[in-house]
Amino acid sequence: MVLTLQQLKYVVKVAEKGSINEAAKELFLSQPNLSNAIMELEKEIRITIFVRNNRGVSPTNEGAEFLGYARQVLTQS
Repeated sequence: MVLTLQQLKYVVKVAEKGSINEAAKELFLSQPNLSNAIMELEKEIRITIFVRNNRGVSPTNEGAEFLGYARQVLTQS
């Protein structure tokens, strides 16, 4: 399993915005592309990072832990 900095940036941006749609706009991606990238990452690392609902997304407990790791890696890169 190889995580990319790009994937980590995506996850952190979605968490910051609380919305895949809003994050996609800032990342200049389509919402479906960003959504698929997050789902692929979740499949890869075998955890659910975000709970999705009609008001946006919020991190699961495992997702919050992963986000901490992602932010740490991004600040060091």
